[in-house]
Amino acid sequence: MINRRNQLILCCFFILLVLTSCSPTEYVNDVKVDLSKLDVYSNTVIYDKNGEKIQELHNKEHPEVVFLKDLPEYLKMAFVVTEDKRFFEHKGVDPKGILRALYKNIESGSRTEGASTITQQLARNVYLSNEKTIERKTKEMVIAAEIERKYTKEQILEMYLNHIYFGSGAYGIQAAAQEYFGKDAKDLNIAESALLAGLPKAPSKYSPRSNMDLAKERRATVLSLMRKNNIITEVEEKEANKEEIKLPPKTTQEYSAYQSYIDYALKEATSEYGVTLEDLYRGGYKIYTNLDTSIHQAMNQAVENYRFTEDEPDQQVEVGMTAIDPNSGAILAMYGGRNYVYQDFNHATAKYQPGSTIKPLAVYAPALETNEWEPDSLLKDEPMNFGNYSPENAEHRYYGDVSMEEAVGRSLNVPAVYLLQQIGINKGYDFVENAGIELDPNDRNLSLALGGLTYGASTLDMAQAYSAFANGGKITKAHAIKEIVDSHGKVLPSPAIETKIIMSEETASEMTKMLQGVISKPYGTGRLADIGTPLAGKTGTTEANLEGINGNKDAWFVGYTPNLVLSIHSGFDKTDRNHYLTGGGGKTPAELFKYVMMYGI
Repeated sequence: MINRRNQLILCCFFILLVLTSCSPTEYVNDVKVDLSKLDVYSNTVIYDKNGEKIQELHNKEHPEVVFLKDLPEYLKMAFVVTEDKRFFEHKGVDPKGILRALYKNIESGSRTEGASTITQQLARNVYLSNEKTIERKTKEMVIAAEIERKYTKEQILEMYLNHIYFGSGAYGIQAAAQEYFGKDAKDLNIAESALLAGLPKAPSKYSPRSNMDLAKERRATVLSLMRKNNIITEVEEKEANKEEIKLPPKTTQEYSAYQSYIDYALKEATSEYGVTLEDLYRGGYKIYTNLDTSIHQAMNQAVENYRFTEDEPDQQVEVGMTAIDPNSGAILAMYGGRNYVYQDFNHATAKYQPGSTIKPLAVYAPALETNEWEPDSLLKDEPMNFGNYSPENAEHRYYGDVSMEEAVGRSLNVPAVYLLQQIGINKGYDFVENAGIELDPNDRNLSLALGGLTYGASTLDMAQAYSAFANGGKITKAHAIKEIVDSHGKVLPSPAIETKIIMSEETASEMTKMLQGVISKPYGTGRLADIGTPLAGKTGTTEANLEGINGNKDAWFVGYTPNLVLSIHSGFDKTDRNHYLTGGGGKTPAELFKYVMMYGI
């Protein structure tokens, strides 16, 4: 029977035979080597509408890139003498190193020394797993040989330093320098460089965050190698060994004040520009957006300063907001939630029942489009049955015959249902769909007048739909991105941004006048949004339907000027007997709207 030592010898002989007698490509037919994965790019940068940088995309899995020319010579050589002394001599695989390691392993009776070169480690880290099989090792060697054919030693070392894992979630030398010393890689001293050079062998074992004593022992080993290879002097070695390791506080991920907007822009980049999220994190793109930081900051401040009286210790009232330029469709700001973090649940794009904010779209604008109804047309406002559907006004108050303008201002339910019946459900249904709000065939009924939708609508949906009122009947597709430029300076092809007419200018103008009354009239439900200048808007509220409780689930305000549409929703993520709103769209959303309009424009 062949014992373990003989197996190792035979395995080594086979690998050496492969490396010395055959072309690497003969053994890599089943290995896809995408060399672009090795490329070193700058971070992708995101800009606001004025071209000001708002964020660079990088995290621990997609590290900040550093260039070899910017690093101290002793740092670079610390890795070479520790991980791969013959790095500048071999062609990706070091046969002498393999034999030396095999001999020591046989001599000790265990695997005490590895033989992976820096190039092999790079290949494994980027392309392969860490499984310990002959097949994986062979692929690693073949890929390493391919890398050596394509790149210089300096390029390989640079890629290695930017890809290798250093423990504590840090990928790349820059992330490691920040993680363990709170400084840039270019500023590392000899002792710090030696400590980091000792980590790739066993990042968890030698990390100073997990075992300070082992970290110091490993650092001493690296410093000794640096001195023996004339990288540093004996005096420098002694001084470096004396240096205390002072770890910076463990940092938490910082997120931009505009994170919800940035996340939406990234999704738009992947869906509309055909760029993968991975490419965005490593491709050095410049993404120019329509973000108006003044409006977004006003959103942040409005919520931060607001007193949410319905908040509970286990759940708080959430808020979503979207601001759009109605003339261009540019998304100017997007507030995703009160404690929004990277790629969190976005309350601005989540869908909720829109309540009475749907009335101008499903009822009043399509009625005006028929030319049979006017703002002063009288509508019935009294308890009525529409087959088995019996809508009620809020607080069960009725006013007899009222004008369309008053019905809009008071947000009366019965007149809206009555008018939808008069013009025909199909007209209202088609108008809402044409405004960009997704409907289900089951929504083709009179409850459409009050916002009873299968899928609901988001603040983005409602802002885009209301932009037609602000822009003379025209809707332009909402979009966050102006353009994307790749790392070579090439502008990526932009998606077509559609503009369509969904109503006449006259209808848009008449609707705007009626919606101004929602804010300015003494009976208007949106009076709390008034800032003393002409604004148009509509409140919306949906009931919580909790037995014995007079509370609400959703509260909305959608308002606009000729140059800005702002849509706001508030409500609990989970409405129940302990979590419900006591006010409607005329309260919290209207007050938040007022703040943003006052301080954001």
